[in-house]
Amino acid sequence: MFRQIKGKKLIFSTISVICLLSAFAAFQLSNRIENVENVIAPKPVFDIFVKYSDQDGERLALNVTHDLKYHIYWNTNMMSLRTNEAGLAKLRASDSIQSIELSQNYKGIAQSLASLSDDAAPASSAASSASKIKQGAWGYDAIDASEAQTAGYTGKGVRIAILDTGISDKSGLQISGGTSTVEGVTSYNDDNGHGTVVAGIIGAKSKAYKGIAPDASLYAIKVMDKDGNGSTQSLAEGLDWAIRQHMDVINLSLSFPQQSNAVQELLKKAADQGITVIVAAGNAGTSDGTGDTLAFPAKSPETITVAAVDSGLKRADFSGTGSEVELSAPGVGIVSTSVSGKYKISDGTSMAAPFVSGMVAVMKQAYPNLSAEQLRAALQNSAVDLGASGRDNLYGYGMVSFDRLLGKNSVLADRPESSTPTVRDASTQTIAASDNSITPKSQTNTSNPPSAENGTFR
Repeated sequence: MFRQIKGKKLIFSTISVICLLSAFAAFQLSNRIENVENVIAPKPVFDIFVKYSDQDGERLALNVTHDLKYHIYWNTNMMSLRTNEAGLAKLRASDSIQSIELSQNYKGIAQSLASLSDDAAPASSAASSASKIKQGAWGYDAIDASEAQTAGYTGKGVRIAILDTGISDKSGLQISGGTSTVEGVTSYNDDNGHGTVVAGIIGAKSKAYKGIAPDASLYAIKVMDKDGNGSTQSLAEGLDWAIRQHMDVINLSLSFPQQSNAVQELLKKAADQGITVIVAAGNAGTSDGTGDTLAFPAKSPETITVAAVDSGLKRADFSGTGSEVELSAPGVGIVSTSVSGKYKISDGTSMAAPFVSGMVAVMKQAYPNLSAEQLRAALQNSAVDLGASGRDNLYGYGMVSFDRLLGKNSVLADRPESSTPTVRDASTQTIAASDNSITPKSQTNTSNPPSAENGTFR
């Protein structure tokens, strides 16, 4: 009996020791895991724009840069960089730092209505037959593109930067150069399709059809990834590249929901350098055309905002509306190049914008001494009035037309080779020397108080 009790106590004691050891080991393991998590948990980092007033501010910004991730913008007191909370606190505390703006990431900023893949819906289907190409070529006829080609103007010698998803090297388009500002992507080859369609409207020169400015030099600046996503920083760096490389025209077939003061500063710098910036009005319009549905950069006074019309020269029901709409161009059922080398039929204000970019390239070749302001005034005065009489929120001044720029009905009184063209008011048909005047867009308020909503820290 005694031996049985003693044996039971020994077994119980052994089990107790094992349980205690297991509990202790589990506790130690839990502590180790928690400590490891504390060690490897990444600290938050921020992609920001910093404006500084002096060299002390510039040095401070460089000193707080995380992972050597920064970009200094040409001829400005501004850089974009990545930093952590400690770096952000140092910047906020410095009198040499004028402003800090958070770079915003956005999805689906390309302004076309459907996927541009080969197996896409009919709105973007492959146009392999001659009938499909003819059907999608109505827009080129509508703006009298043949007037330019007959006159021998093809945009030769003009440099166009297309800030988009890149341009495909299988599209048949001639690419003069480019860059990628998308993080982690070094190639400017198009892995989405949007940028190739945009570029083809400007520069295609196949036997099937020719773009608006087939001999213009096309530069692919990839600011959006394979899903059409981008950031204010990728756009800003793309604009900076175009400015540094002395582009003549910048095409922006994209739209951001919020204004960026940093991007606006670069748009102003581009305009000051004589670069014409064309931007899509966006596809957020209502079917009845009511309301102000424009976003940024369509609202920037530095850009020419382009709405879309269909083959009946009626506003496309998706086309953005607002007082900043300046011109209209074809944007429904437009044929262009694709990443597959075939042709695509596509809709969107993204398609309308490159019609105007190509037209600007042709005009810069035809009138090399025309200033950017004179060219803008000529585009306004030559537009075919649509909708309500005069400028309106749906069509702007109306649809662009080569016939009213290079043809017999041109508002430019002098011949293209003239170095001092004059502009004729289309409404009165009276000739007047251009005074470089433009009806300006309403300035977007850039003095919003700092808040998380507009991405401004300070």
